Amino acid sequence: MSEVDGDEREDLLALLDLQSSGQGMFTGPAAQSAAFRTRVFGGQLLGQALAAASFTVSGDVLAHSLHAYFARPGIPGRPIDYEVTAVRDGQNYAIRSVSAVQRDELVFQLTASFGPDHAGPEFQPSQPDAPLPESYPPEAERTAKLLERADPARRILLKHSPVDGIQVDAWDLDNPKPTHGQTRTWMRLRRPIPSDPVLQRCVLAYVSDMGLLGASVMAIGGKFMDPEMQIASLDHAIWFHRPFTWDDWLLFVYESLSVADGRGLSRGSVYSRDGRLVASLAQEGIMRKRNILPDG
Repeated sequence: MSEVDGDEREDLLALLDLQSSGQGMFTGPAAQSAAFRTRVFGGQLLGQALAAASFTVSGDVLAHSLHAYFARPGIPGRPIDYEVTAVRDGQNYAIRSVSAVQRDELVFQLTASFGPDHAGPEFQPSQPDAPLPESYPPEAERTAKLLERADPARRILLKHSPVDGIQVDAWDLDNPKPTHGQTRTWMRLRRPIPSDPVLQRCVLAYVSDMGLLGASVMAIGGKFMDPEMQIASLDHAIWFHRPFTWDDWLLFVYESLSVADGRGLSRGSVYSRDGRLVASLAQEGIMRKRNILPDG
């Protein structure tokens, strides 16, 4: 049994189990890891908002894209209310807008489009080569090494993470240097989940906020915990291309497209083990020096 086994892990099924409080109104529970965070994890907002939107569409359509904006930091430990507006219900496609609110303040806004699966011609870029997950040490050994190097705050979050990750392209957190090009990470869930395709997409939305903005932080040799740097998500987008499940590893490939004007833009591609491109991601975030006043 590894150090992250047991009840410490985030329960994604419970986190995505929203309670209906009226037509188009839902309440999402607080994360188990809320006590160890300074703000609500962006992936929680993405996953819960997509779940709320999915509850309001018919069962024969699935989300194929979403676009979201982080309006202000959410307060950890408090439930979040999600208000869903039906923007359009067409013959084949539906659009939903979701507002996430805490104490009457908007913290997050999402728009999602839903549609049916249609057969047609296909194209995708080839999956980048990557060593198979089985070529790396077992999870317990890998986790122990990560915990050894992590600062106290990150150590606690690692223990709560429901996701097991293998960094193919290692990043030196202690002495970062500008790193360009693609970075590859295998990811899978530590606990199995039902095969419901709606749930599979909501979980991918949750996981998609893990490491994506990091590609732009790496590009400038920055650190997330640097007190002189302000780093925070601004917006996020996902396109779902092909069916997938979380019963096996998925390969996340990240790269920075630009860091300029105090913002960084990262792009991601998600592949199944057999090389199918299942989703594309994009995220922009604040990435600038803080205004720190001198002592005295």
